[in-house]
Amino acid sequence: MPAGARPRLGVVGGGTMGTGIGEVAALAGFPVVIYDLTDELLARGRARLEASLQRAVARGRLKPAAARDALARIAWTTAFEALGDAAAVIEAIPEDLTLKRDVFRRLDETCADARLLASNTSSLSISAIAAATRRPDRIIGMHFFNPVPAMALVEVVRGAQTADRTADAAVALAEAMGKTPVRVAEGPGFLVNRVARPFGGEALRVLAEGVAPVEVIDRIMREAGGYRMGPFELLDLIGLDVNLAVSRAIYEAFFHDPRYRPHPLQQQMVDAGLLGRKTGRGFYAYTERGEPVRGDSAAGPPPRWEALPTETRVLLVGTGRVADALAARLRAVDLRLAVSEGSPAGAAAPAALATVVIDAALAPAQEKAETLARLEAMLPPQTLLLTLTLTASTTTAARLTGRPERVVGFAALPPASGRWLVEVQPGLRTDPAAARRAQAFWALAGAEAIAIGEGPGGVYPRIQAMLSHEAVVAWAEAIASAAAIDTAMRLGVNYPQGPIARAEAVGLEVILAIMEGLYQETRDPRYRSHPALRRLVAAGRTRIEETAR
Repeated sequence: MPAGARPRLGVVGGGTMGTGIGEVAALAGFPVVIYDLTDELLARGRARLEASLQRAVARGRLKPAAARDALARIAWTTAFEALGDAAAVIEAIPEDLTLKRDVFRRLDETCADARLLASNTSSLSISAIAAATRRPDRIIGMHFFNPVPAMALVEVVRGAQTADRTADAAVALAEAMGKTPVRVAEGPGFLVNRVARPFGGEALRVLAEGVAPVEVIDRIMREAGGYRMGPFELLDLIGLDVNLAVSRAIYEAFFHDPRYRPHPLQQQMVDAGLLGRKTGRGFYAYTERGEPVRGDSAAGPPPRWEALPTETRVLLVGTGRVADALAARLRAVDLRLAVSEGSPAGAAAPAALATVVIDAALAPAQEKAETLARLEAMLPPQTLLLTLTLTASTTTAARLTGRPERVVGFAALPPASGRWLVEVQPGLRTDPAAARRAQAFWALAGAEAIAIGEGPGGVYPRIQAMLSHEAVVAWAEAIASAAAIDTAMRLGVNYPQGPIARAEAVGLEVILAIMEGLYQETRDPRYRSHPALRRLVAAGRTRIEETAR
C-alpha cells in the first residue's frame, strides 16, 4: 500500500483482535470500518479500543490529538454491506472453520473490488477458507499477534491458490500499518505456533522424567538460554487450556507426528482446573496481584562442596565447538587451574597428573563409554571424571568403567553472553561426594553450577536442540526462509535470538549430536533428526542459507 491517501480497510469482528487491528490501521492513517453482529458487541469493541488509546496517551506513547484522529477514522457497523467499498478486508472472528468460510463466502460476494481478503486465523487452513469463494487467488492469511498494538509481527500466509499480487499487497499493507511481515507458506500452526512447540512441550517431558523441577527448569532457560520467561512461566501466562488446545490441533493437523505429541501432564493440569494465572494456580501459585509464589528450589539448595586440591590440574579431552569453548573458558580463569588438552590415546603423561578429567567430546554413547574406560586406566583412583552428557547420560557413559562412582555428567552449551551455566548430572552410581567436587570445580572455573537429575542433553541443551531442530525442519519444508523464521520467533514470542541463528552459533553439528543422542537413549521417534540437518552437517555447512534445501 503506497504512502499518501490511504484506501479504506474493513475489519470483520469487534473483539480483542479485530479492535486491535482497527486501532493500528487507524493510527497509520487508514479509514476503517469495523463490522460485528450487534450494536452491543460493537459498543464493547469501541470501549476496548478507546481504553487502549487512552492507555497509550497516559504512558506518553501517543499524543491526545493522534488518538482523537484515529477514533474519527473508524466507523462501526452491523451492516455487512458497508464493507463493500473496502480495498482490503481482514477477518478476526473466533477460530471456527465453518464460521470463517461463511464470512468469506459473503465477503467474496460483497467486496467485488477488494484487492485482498485476509483471515487473522492463527492455525486454520487458508486453502480451506479460500475454497468457499469464487476467487481463491485473493484470499490470504494475515496473522497478527496479541496484543496487536504492541506486537510487531504479522505472518503473511499463502494458501494453495493465493496469487503473488495478493501476497505482495498483504506485505505492503502490513508494512503500511507499521508492522513487520514475514512470508509464510501454509502449514499446520503456520510458523511461530509450530516452531515454538518444543519450548513448552520438551520442558514438560524434562519435568515428567524427573530431570529437574519446574522452578529449576525455568531458571536454567532464563539464565543459560537468555529467554525472558521460562517455559512453565509462559504456559501459566498463556493458559494451560489454551496451550493444550493448540497442541492437540497441531498434533492432529500433522497426522499424529510424534514431534508434536501433547504430554499427559497438560491434560492432568486442565482436568484439575490448574490453568495458570487466570485461575490463580498452574505450575505456580499466584498472589492476588498476579505474582508467582516461588519456592526455595528456584535458587537451588546451598552448595555443600568437597574441597579441591591446592592446585587443580585439568585434562580436557575432545575436539569440536563445545570442547573449544570449554578450553577457552578454562584458560581464561586465572586461579588454580593447570589445563592440558589431548586425546585419550596420547595423553598419558598429563593424565597421570590430572585432578579433573573432562571428556568434552560429542561422541556416541558407545564411544564415550570406551573413552572413559581408557582414561580410567591411566588415572589414580581419586581423579574426578566429568563427562559431557549432550549425547549420552552419565550412567550410560560410565557403564564400562570400573569405578562409576567417580563419574559425574555435565550439560552445557557455549553461552551467547560468555557466562557459563553448567548443569551437573550425577549418574545412578555417582558418589554424592564426587558430585559435590564437580560443583566445586565448575565454581573454580568461573561457571555457575546447578545440580539436576540425570538425562541426556540436560535441560537447556535439550530444549534448545528441539527448538532449533524444528526451525530447521520448517526451513527444509520451505515454510519460510531462515531469516524470516528467526525474525518471526524474535518478534512473535520474544526469543533473545532466532532458533536458526542460535543453532549456527552453537554449531549445527552440536544440535544434530544432541538429537541423535536423545534418539539413541530413548528410542522415541520424536527425536529423529531431519535428513536436511544431517546433510548440512555432512557437507560441513556452518550456515543454513549457504545451501539449497
